Amino acid sequence: MILSLLTSCTIQKTKGISLEQALSMSGENREELEKVLEYYKNDSLKLEAARFLIRNMPFHFSRMEHFVSPEGERYVPDIRNFTDNQAVKRHCDSLLEKGYTIRKEIVYDIKTLHGDFLIRNIDLAFQVWQKPWAKDVSFEDFCRFILPYRAQTEAISNLREMFMSRYMPLLDSAQAQNPLEAAQIVHEQLCKKIKYQETGCPLSNTIEGTEQLGIGTCEALCDYTAFVMRAVGIPVAVYQTTWTRMAFIHNWCAVPYKGCFHQFNPGDTAMYGYADKLATAYYLQPAKVYRRHFDANLSVLPQPDDGYVTQLKNPLFTDVTQEQKLPTYTLRVPIGTKNIEKKGWVYLCTYNNDNWQPIAIGTREEDIARFDHVAGRNFLIVAEAAGRDELRYISEPFLTDDKGGIRLFKPDLSQTTFAVCRQKAGWQVFPLAFWDTERGAFVPLKSKEVTDSTQYYDNIPANALLLHTYEDKNGVWQETGLAVDEVFKRNKDF
Repeated sequence: MILSLLTSCTIQKTKGISLEQALSMSGENREELEKVLEYYKNDSLKLEAARFLIRNMPFHFSRMEHFVSPEGERYVPDIRNFTDNQAVKRHCDSLLEKGYTIRKEIVYDIKTLHGDFLIRNIDLAFQVWQKPWAKDVSFEDFCRFILPYRAQTEAISNLREMFMSRYMPLLDSAQAQNPLEAAQIVHEQLCKKIKYQETGCPLSNTIEGTEQLGIGTCEALCDYTAFVMRAVGIPVAVYQTTWTRMAFIHNWCAVPYKGCFHQFNPGDTAMYGYADKLATAYYLQPAKVYRRHFDANLSVLPQPDDGYVTQLKNPLFTDVTQEQKLPTYTLRVPIGTKNIEKKGWVYLCTYNNDNWQPIAIGTREEDIARFDHVAGRNFLIVAEAAGRDELRYISEPFLTDDKGGIRLFKPDLSQTTFAVCRQKAGWQVFPLAFWDTERGAFVPLKSKEVTDSTQYYDNIPANALLLHTYEDKNGVWQETGLAVDEVFKRNKDF
C-alpha cells in the first residue's frame, strides 16, 4: 500500500510528504483535518504538532478483523467468556468449520479520523509534556514518541484520557523526574496486569482487548504498553526483529533518554537489561533490529523499486542493528557470475515459520551481495525479487560467524553421512530434510530406521543444510542445522 502511495505521488526522493499532499489524499475527510489546523492557527507549537500528524497519516492505518457468518452477520468472540486460550481456539476453530470466514480490512487514518479526535489527542499530549519527567523531552521526540495516537497498526483507541487518570497520580506521588523513572513506575504496574500469552483467537488484538484480558502476543503487549506510557508523557518506541532461531517476528519497547534508547520487554518483570539479554542468550541474538517511528522517511527506500512487497520497505522503520549490544559487520556473499548483469536489490533471508523470510535489503557488487550492519552467527540465504510476493534464491545457504565470515553449504550427493534424531515423549518428529540447491527447497530424507524415540538416517548429503521439524503441545517448531561431518562421526544427537 505504501509503495502504491509512493508511485502515485512521485515523492520517493524526499524525506516525507507535504501537508498539501497529505490533505489531497484525505478525500471527503479533508474538512475534518482542516478543522484541526484552523483550531490551532494561533498556537504555533500545537499547529506544528497537528501538521506533523497529518503529514504522516497517509502511512498509517488500522487492521480490522472480524468473523462473518454464512448469513453475513459480523461476530467478534468475547474472550472473557472462555476458561482459557485453548477453549477460545476450539470455539474459533468450530466457527470456521461451520462456514464462518474472517474478514480483514484496512482503515486508513487519513480518510477516517475525525478532527475532534485529533484535537483531543494533541491537547492531552501537550498536557503531559509539561510534567517533570517529560519536560526535557525534545519536540522531535515528543512528536515521534508521545504525541502519536497509535503504536503500530492496531485499531484506533479512545482510552488515552482514561490511562492518564489511572497512572498520572502514581507518577505525581512518586515525583518521577525523568522518562526512565516514570517508565519504571508504570512498568511495575503493568506487569501486574498484562502477560505474554496467546489468546487463542486469530483476530488482531486491540488496546481495549488487552485492557480487558490482560494477555496478548508480544505485538499486542507492545501496542498496549506504548499507548499507556505515551498517555502519561513517557516517550516510547517500538522495536522489531525477525527471529533467526525461532519462529515469527518479535516486538519490544524502548524509552529514549539522554541520547540512548533503553529497551525493555512488556510483561517481563525486569525493566532493564533487555538489550543485554538479546545479545547474550544464544536463542535470541537478532541478526537485524528495526525501530518504528510515526514519521515517514522516504529517502531511505531503495530506488528504483523492484516491485517486491516487504515490510523492510516500510518508511516508518529505521535499521538500528548497529545500536545493539552485539557487534555488527558488513556481510559479503557470493551470488555467482550469472547474476552479475542482473539489476535490482538483494534480500538477506532467515528460515522462519516454514519459509525463508527477508530480514535486510542489500546491494549487488558484481558477483557479491553486500549487507551492512549484520549481527550474530546465523544460517542465512540471499534472494532477489521474482515478483510482487515471490523471491528467487541466488546463493547457497550459509553460516556466518560473528565477524562476517561465511561458510557456504552446497550438498554433495555423492557423499553421505549419518545421524540419529532423538525425540522426547509427546513430540511428533517429521522427516529430516536437506536444502537442495537445484530445487530451491528443503527435500525430506527417508529414515532407515524409526523407533518410539529415534529416527536413524544414513543418507544425509555431506555439507548440507538440514531442517529438523517437530511438534509438541505448544505447536510446530523448526530448527536449521549443519550436517557437520565430525559431529555425526561422533554419533551425537542432531
